[in-house]
Amino acid sequence: MKKLFLYVFLVLLWCNVGFAEELTINSLLQDGYKIIKNETKVADGNVIKIITLTKGKSYVICAIKITGGSLTYINTTCDKP
Repeated sequence: MKKLFLYVFLVLLWCNVGFAEELTINSLLQDGYKIIKNETKVADGNVIKIITLTKGKSYVICAIKITGGSLTYINTTCDKP
């Protein structure tokens, strides 16, 4: 019985990861977030654009990494602190 409970628990835990919300700037803007801060930083030949969005009392910080030479887009990450 303990093994069955363990298997059910692990399956439910593993399946829950598949429903994680992927945050993008466009989806956040469609959800009603507003851009309140837009910064550009240069580090190690790369340009990093930091965008802060807010909705009510919650906020999200997004970082866009761009290579220095030809300004090629690399990736975007958004996190809710």
